[in-house]
Amino acid sequence: MQVQVGKNPEAPGAATLAESVRMSLIKDLSSGAMRPGQPIDEKLLCDRFQVSRTPIREAILHLAAQGFVVINPRSGATVPKLSLQMLRELLELLGELEGTAASFAARRSRPSERAELQSSVDECMKAAERGDSAAYAAANDRFHELVYDACRNGSLVEQIRALRTRCASYTANRFDFPGRMERSSREHEAVCKAILAMDPQAARDAMLEHISIGGKDFAEFVSGLPPDFVGL
Repeated sequence: MQVQVGKNPEAPGAATLAESVRMSLIKDLSSGAMRPGQPIDEKLLCDRFQVSRTPIREAILHLAAQGFVVINPRSGATVPKLSLQMLRELLELLGELEGTAASFAARRSRPSERAELQSSVDECMKAAERGDSAAYAAANDRFHELVYDACRNGSLVEQIRALRTRCASYTANRFDFPGRMERSSREHEAVCKAILAMDPQAARDAMLEHISIGGKDFAEFVSGLPPDFVGL
């Protein structure tokens, strides 16, 4: 993505430039393209977006305030490395928020949204049967986005997306584990069934079961992480 060239960084448009940079970096973080511990090179970002350092630094400051990057006075900004304790806590919180979104969706979804949700479950099943992890990841994203839309609570969804962004590098390859796609697909089916039945408690419980990583599952999940991803 490129933003407009030639603007005075002190002009009113500077805020727009910084926001464009920030949103692009959030996309990189959300996709797992930026790895834990990776330095944020301001010069490279200036070249990439064709802007001065002012909007780049403003964007980085906003990202730091959101917890997406950390700033060290000596070494500059980097993508944070999460400790195992912090990772567990974030995933635990994510499960609770996703469960709440599913509960709201069971109460508030429209018939057309429930039909779309069922269609997305079918897509997940087909991708899992083919063993296509990339297609499954895309179908999984669609499933969750449909739940978010149906829950009709923008503030809740904003918090969920922020947590997903912070964990993205750690969960990017989660569907590469043997049997994970099949299990995830069955869990989607349980969530969908509860939402279609308009049963908020069942929808919440099914989504918690889907998102939560505890005990043996967490140990297996951690064992698949690159050693340099984990902080102290």
